Amino acid sequence: MLTDSQIKKIKIPPADQKAPDKYSDGGGLQLHVLANGGKYWRMAYRFDGKQKTYSIGIYPEVSLAEARVKRDDAKKLIKQGIDPSQAKKESKIVESGALTFESIANQWMDDREDALSESGHKKNRAQLNNDIFPELGKMSIDAIKSPHLLAMAQKIEARGAGEMARRALRLAGSILRHAKRIGVIEIDHSIGVSEALKPRKVEHMSRIPESQLPKLLQDIDSYSGEVITMIGLKLIALTFVRTKELRFMEWTELDFDKKEWRISADKMKMKKVHIVPLSDQAIALFKELQQFTGHRQYGFYSTRSNKPISENTILYALWRMGYKGHMTGHGFRGLASTILHERNYNHAAIEIQLAHSDKDEVSASYNYAAHLPYRRTMMQEWADYLDELRGGQLVPFPKVAG
Repeated sequence: MLTDSQIKKIKIPPADQKAPDKYSDGGGLQLHVLANGGKYWRMAYRFDGKQKTYSIGIYPEVSLAEARVKRDDAKKLIKQGIDPSQAKKESKIVESGALTFESIANQWMDDREDALSESGHKKNRAQLNNDIFPELGKMSIDAIKSPHLLAMAQKIEARGAGEMARRALRLAGSILRHAKRIGVIEIDHSIGVSEALKPRKVEHMSRIPESQLPKLLQDIDSYSGEVITMIGLKLIALTFVRTKELRFMEWTELDFDKKEWRISADKMKMKKVHIVPLSDQAIALFKELQQFTGHRQYGFYSTRSNKPISENTILYALWRMGYKGHMTGHGFRGLASTILHERNYNHAAIEIQLAHSDKDEVSASYNYAAHLPYRRTMMQEWADYLDELRGGQLVPFPKVAG
């Protein structure tokens, strides 16, 4: 342990030395001595599995005895599951009086930067800058009440962006709850505000009934448009993937030996890896597609640009075949889910194969490899079933699974 007399006798490092000399007092407390003569109390600690440093103060303004007390206080916070560096930052915000909505929001954004994907962080930042800060940014955060939040949201809603208005309220609410946690405000006034907005217009994804599936499959087989689009239609029917996941399929994701398509987490709605077992029919289609785009990064390229096919390519192809208002790319997913459930296939396996969102009770504990052998069989039986349907009539499912 250090003593005051030892500290006073410490030599200053050479002027060209960049790193400080460090003197330990135990329990993580260190005195860092810099070449400019500065002496700084620091505490080394681990939090959430990461090595961190807590700034305690400058010697002699903060004495050795005071530094030890602050070290012990910090260790108590760590035992309570509180990061002392974060607690200090939040305390400074409160003490500084910098309590505008914008200042608290920026601090909240900085704290969450590592937890969010780059795209998610940019999306939040854009909405703050474009929609929320112009209305609420300069206001003291404790002055923001429900009418202020509603006025902000209704201004967004007035330009026809109802869902974006609700998202703005959710984002503002997250920031207000953060302010409440650090003791800046007592009430989150965003609760219940979205109920005053216009009700959502629920649009169910159009899909044909099962009885019309044979005719649709025949129409796809005789599709007169781009070959790549026709292959895409067939693969969506076989694999249940979302249109976006098909559009951005990369050849490196396919393993024909393992008979699987492994989609990375960043492409999935659930942000989790997803495995699509490939039937023999799906592999044959991918190999056919390889003749056209196998030398490129993505499998589905537009013939009009150097980019993957647009989000409307599949939809417009269905329209051209006469299914406008009756079938969408997403409709294949609902159709497959209904048919498989009616044939008593395992519910969990179906839901995992559809990669449903976290709202689903099965997907809340999603494991991309769960039920994989079962799903391989199910997907092959589904592909065989579709082949039989091309004969023009409904047929018994190949096997009714338990």
